Amino acid sequence: MTGLLVSVRSAGEAQIALAGGADLIDVKEPRRGSLGAAEPSVWAEVLVAIGGKVPISAALGELLVDFHREIGRHAQGLQFAKVGLAGCADVGDWAARWTRAMCSFPRGVQPVAVAYADRRAARSPAADEILPIAARIHAPYLLVDTFDKAGGPLLDHLSIDDLTALSDRAAGHEMRLVLAGSLDEASLRRLAPLAPAYFAVRGAACGGARTQAIELARVKRLATIVQTSVTALSQEVA
Repeated sequence: MTGLLVSVRSAGEAQIALAGGADLIDVKEPRRGSLGAAEPSVWAEVLVAIGGKVPISAALGELLVDFHREIGRHAQGLQFAKVGLAGCADVGDWAARWTRAMCSFPRGVQPVAVAYADRRAARSPAADEILPIAARIHAPYLLVDTFDKAGGPLLDHLSIDDLTALSDRAAGHEMRLVLAGSLDEASLRRLAPLAPAYFAVRGAACGGARTQAIELARVKRLATIVQTSVTALSQEVA
């Protein structure tokens, strides 16, 4: 099954996302970048507001710029957390540093690996370098996102065939994809046959720029598109 992940920046937005049909709520601060970390106090407020109704994840920033172990310690209660690898293509020991960061999370917080589709802009390692390391730390998902939101959406950087092949390689490591990167309604329909674990959205749920507030009607429409696409594919297989 494929679910809808909605990124939020406050407890109020989290409640809107939940009411709209989000299957997973991700906490981030979009003004701080693709994986901009919100304050830990915001994570705590979202956890209280959602009350365990759906899983909660959080972006913790970029490994080389934002992350420190104290941030990871505040992740208690989250189901998932992720740290980006921008700039790590230029760092020889990135794998060891990233592994230590992922293993610093409190018990019960699962690490999510991140591969940037525009990895040259991000100067990040390739997905094929990340996958085996992520498998060793038992990451259940590989998030495929875009680093530079002004550089075009996911499908401007990776084709359907590219993503299908990546999904197959991830499956070989017992991982599933989470697809993000300025996805719109048309993208969700085109990508539905890949059956990722989640489609992750922020901008498509907002009334304008991704830094604006999410809107209930938009979340409901996105959730309907995901559900309808999944149902249609299931019927085709049957």
